[in-house]
Amino acid sequence: MPYDRFRGLATATAALLLAGCSVLPGPSGRPDAGDPRVDAPEAGPPVRRDLKYVVVDVDANELRFMDGERVLWRAPVGTGTGFRLSSGERDWEFTTPSGTMHVQFKELEPVWILPDWYFIENRRPVPAEDAPERRIPGGLGAAAVYLGNEIAIHGTDRPELLGRQVSHGCIRLSNENVVRLFHNVQIGTPVVIVGRQAVLGEQPDSVAAFTRTARRVPRTPNPLERVGTSALLTRLDRELAASADSARGWVMTAHTLLQRGLGDDAVALRGLLGRAAQAASPLRREEYATFLADAYSRGSLRVVVSLNRISDDARERAAGEIVRATMELWHGGLDERLTPWPTRRVPRERLGPEGQAGWGALASAEGAYRERYGVRATPPSARGR
Repeated sequence: MPYDRFRGLATATAALLLAGCSVLPGPSGRPDAGDPRVDAPEAGPPVRRDLKYVVVDVDANELRFMDGERVLWRAPVGTGTGFRLSSGERDWEFTTPSGTMHVQFKELEPVWILPDWYFIENRRPVPAEDAPERRIPGGLGAAAVYLGNEIAIHGTDRPELLGRQVSHGCIRLSNENVVRLFHNVQIGTPVVIVGRQAVLGEQPDSVAAFTRTARRVPRTPNPLERVGTSALLTRLDRELAASADSARGWVMTAHTLLQRGLGDDAVALRGLLGRAAQAASPLRREEYATFLADAYSRGSLRVVVSLNRISDDARERAAGEIVRATMELWHGGLDERLTPWPTRRVPRERLGPEGQAGWGALASAEGAYRERYGVRATPPSARGR
């Protein structure tokens, strides 16, 4: 389903999956570092430690985007306060549960659907489920990655609170980093939440006042939106060429170009694809590939056609990076019904001449991935990155 058509369904589903960032505790404890597979619930396949996944450490209040045992980037997060809220026969526990979850869907500029506990916490009457006052644009920041079980990783308008236990159970990131994570992950990507959060008893009103975030937050304009595409591509070249692994300016540049490319700016999309595997830093090169995989998952037909219109060498590089990043975010088998091989998104027989070279490059990259990794037991050190 195209991303723009999916977004309406995702917004409605968010009200079910994210009924308030409050849960009962899940199983806690850290995964066994000696086992390459970590048991996961039925919502997704077991975590493979030689692929890409997300770790949220509630003890350290930190999120890490992992590539095998390497940390591609890390950032402070806000996690649950650990307090309870009781009202008659209903009660909520504002903890961030430990265990393995999987990305259910993701959304830019999401609307927060206020849960019942918000009104009880603020001593207001609980409105009908479809009441307009439940909808808070900007209440979840710039993006949200929904995990199910009423938990999401989302942005915040109060970044000064990150690194602390300040949420009602959800995981808060800065708006810049949650946009970054949005591009890094795909549906099914594992999110391993480690650590143990204490339950502290009934929530005092002073804490409720401190953690409330339900005001309508205007969208903060992206200053790069005023920059022309040619200038952005020049800027991206400079940022990808930086040698320091810590340099992160490229993230918002790539995000801006990606959003344009999925709109009507073919030059922006071809520019992103043409720079595949060109970053000076190995960590940046790995992460950049996830941005290309995200572009493909959200605009498959546009990307296939754009692959057709770049040089042969660039097409081969981009197709290889899209396939590899897509498959390294999928922890299931290679031959399952839901395995997200990129060519499955766009049947070749439905493409005209303008998409054949791009589709063929993806098919060749899939064949090479299958031949090289097979059952995907190869450790990261042997991948020849």
